[in-house]
Amino acid sequence: MGALTPRVMTPRVMRLLSDQLTATPLREIDALFDDRGVALGPEQPRDNNESVRRERMRRYLATLDLGDAADARRLTAVLGDDLPTIIQDGSVGWGNDNSLGEKWVRILREDGFEVDEATGMVLLGRAGTKFTEDALNSLPDPQSIQDHLHRLADSVDTDPRLAVSTAKALIESTAKCVLTARGQTYAPKAKVPALVNAAQESLGLAPKSVSDEDRALRQALQSLVTLTQSITELRNSVGIDHGAEEVPRWVRPRHARLVVGAAQVWCQLMLETLADPDAPWRRSTP
Repeated sequence: MGALTPRVMTPRVMRLLSDQLTATPLREIDALFDDRGVALGPEQPRDNNESVRRERMRRYLATLDLGDAADARRLTAVLGDDLPTIIQDGSVGWGNDNSLGEKWVRILREDGFEVDEATGMVLLGRAGTKFTEDALNSLPDPQSIQDHLHRLADSVDTDPRLAVSTAKALIESTAKCVLTARGQTYAPKAKVPALVNAAQESLGLAPKSVSDEDRALRQALQSLVTLTQSITELRNSVGIDHGAEEVPRWVRPRHARLVVGAAQVWCQLMLETLADPDAPWRRSTP
């Protein structure tokens, strides 16, 4: 369900960065880390007497706790700052077989990073917050959906209450997008349960539309409706959108992941059904 969470300190990624920095002047190495707020640590001597540039990189890495999300992002930003230089270097252009740039992109992606080849931007992989390409392609403009997905990726571990609120917003946006795509209107102040029911019905996914022979499917679809209702109720009690006298401190990332996962199941089904050229709803479309 989504991209892998990267293990930032993988040996391959570190060797990749070390190899690149061996050809980089010390002042540029310093700038690369300083610009991202990474402090220079104490000397890190090695018995095998490696290059001063590798030793300089180890000094910077020694100040980072890569189990900490903020430090992981700093190192990821360093990788992203270095990659555009490789991309722009004509001697290792994308057209060359086995070019250094292609090697960077391949290894970073295999180790759980997201890489934009057009810009060289490197991002931590977003866990559990992606839809399939077919699902997103079902919408003329999936920007609102992607915005919620990005917000979820940034908040599940750091702000679980925000993630719960965003999961509810994701369901609401998905329902509205489906209804619009089906040429149906909805009231501006329509509540999420009404939007969910209308969206499922527009795609032939309303539990009542399933025949008695497919009782298990009917139960599954009804369970999805119940899930969305539960997410809405949970958001009303712990989300950030309503002023409360007390902060619900019991909410943990594990609760947020449960809610986000449930929201994703419903939204994924809706968008994939909308995109499916053989979906039953198409047979009833004039």
